[in-house]
Amino acid sequence: MKKVISFLLAATMALSLAACGNSGNSGSGDSLTIDLNAFYTEMFNAIFPDPANAPAMSEITGDYLEQTYPGLSEVETKQCLAYAPMITAVAYEIALVEVANADDVAKVQEIFQARIDTQIEGGAFYPATAEAWQNQSEIVTRGNYVALFVGAEKDRMVEAFNAAGQSEAQ
Repeated sequence: MKKVISFLLAATMALSLAACGNSGNSGSGDSLTIDLNAFYTEMFNAIFPDPANAPAMSEITGDYLEQTYPGLSEVETKQCLAYAPMITAVAYEIALVEVANADDVAKVQEIFQARIDTQIEGGAFYPATAEAWQNQSEIVTRGNYVALFVGAEKDRMVEAFNAAGQSEAQ
C-alpha cells in the first residue's frame, strides 16, 4: 500500500512540475489569455514612450487586411489586429492573431511568412526597407496566438509578447 501511495504522490508531483514549467509556448493555448489590443497598446507605449520618436502606425482592417494578409479572412479567429506604418519607407509592422482552432496556427504562420517573403522579394519599395523585412522580422507562436513583429525593436517586441499573459496562465 505504501508503494502505491508513494507512486501516486510521485506521479502527482511530476505532473504538477510539468504544468508549472509550461510557459505557454506550446499546447492548446487554453490556459494562456492575452488581450491583444491591450498588449499592443502597452507594448508600443513601453517601446516608444515618446510619441514624437515613434513610427506612425495605422490599423489594417477590412479589404486592406485581406490584401496585406491573403487568406487570413478564411481563418476563424477570436482576436485579430494588425498595424502598419503610414509611410511605406518605414519597416514596421505588427500583426497579432488568436485562432479559434489550434489547427489553424500553422496556416497563420504561413500567411505571415508569405507577407515577409513578399516584402523581401519586391513588395518593399526601398532596399533598406526590404533589408529590414529580411533581418528585423520574426513570427512568434504561443499556444493559439501567432504574432508577426517587424522593426528595429523586434527583439523587444518578441520579449514582451513572450511575457504577456504569464500572470494569468500560472
